Amino acid sequence: MKNGDRWLVTATNPDGSMALRRGNGGGEVSLPADYVAQHVELAYATTAYRSQGRTTDTAHALVAPATTREVLYVSATRGRESNSLYVDTSFDPDPATGHEPAISQRTARDVLAGVLTNQGSDLSAHESIERAQLQAEDFKVLAAEYETLAQVAQEHRFEELLGHSGLGGERLEEIRQSPAYGPLFAAVRDAEAHGLDVQETLPRLVAARSFDDADDLAAVIRGRVDRWAQAAGSRRRAGKNLIAGLIPQAVGVTDTDMARGLQERAEALQRRARELAERAIDQNPLWLRQLGARPCDPLSAERWIEAVKTIAAYRERWSINDDPRPLGSKATARSIEALNQRRLAQAAVNTAMRLTHATRRQRPEVTSVAVGITLNRGPEL
Repeated sequence: MKNGDRWLVTATNPDGSMALRRGNGGGEVSLPADYVAQHVELAYATTAYRSQGRTTDTAHALVAPATTREVLYVSATRGRESNSLYVDTSFDPDPATGHEPAISQRTARDVLAGVLTNQGSDLSAHESIERAQLQAEDFKVLAAEYETLAQVAQEHRFEELLGHSGLGGERLEEIRQSPAYGPLFAAVRDAEAHGLDVQETLPRLVAARSFDDADDLAAVIRGRVDRWAQAAGSRRRAGKNLIAGLIPQAVGVTDTDMARGLQERAEALQRRARELAERAIDQNPLWLRQLGARPCDPLSAERWIEAVKTIAAYRERWSINDDPRPLGSKATARSIEALNQRRLAQAAVNTAMRLTHATRRQRPEVTSVAVGITLNRGPEL
């Protein structure tokens, strides 16, 4: 055993000793009571440093003004399904000796803005530039930035829309606290990005039936939005407001600064997707070869490249690195967001293959002609 190891408790005994098993099933051990009392801690709570490299279903991180941005990044990216930040807005760095009230109250936004300026390690100029470039170019980072800004920019309008749907304050608060609140928000944004009239339809969906037997209002409403969007599939303007074919574009943003920030990141996402597609075409990996060759017709070729952009962006977004399958394993799509994007990426795969096959059918057969010319040549002089 070593410091930081994680084990599953299989038995606790009256004398305080424990029976443990490794999380991967690799071994078992019995610990005496005195060792348990001195050295064993519950593993659901840990420091950000120990959590590096670990992934959980959900993560909850405590953020204080003294937190560095590196620690914030690690803390806020451990969860597959959700990552929640709890921001200390009345932080006192030395409560034991303080005789006056703690530091004046700050907003969570101010604390987080300060944390983003707290760099925990000194970097050379070259390292700083390289790190900044890698972060600026990574589709995953850009997508996370866009989604965060979009939610902040549209949250007030979205909650107003729910308020106009006849839900009382108590039910609105229940929706805000639900784990399905984020997926509901995403479903509404996705419907809007496909050209559906959420402003008019969402109140009707909410009022369609009562919620008397509903355990989770947000989940129920999200289900209604999903069914409506699927039923309206023939009227959806597919891809019109999707960034790189994957990310619903935020619409109806009235704040000028927010709109500019979203537009800048949308353009960066499109550029990155194009770079990833061009790199793939140049290197011709196995996953790309499975789509077939790029069509010769200019219009079909551009549509094929657009499909490759979506697939390449999906692969980087969900860290599908060396998997030879275009979309990797289905097991990588663990969240609702990942499942939705996998569906869009699968449509791009189908489009690329269809374009390739159509080009093959239209291409004239030249092999026999070439052979005929060869056979009919006169003798070499």
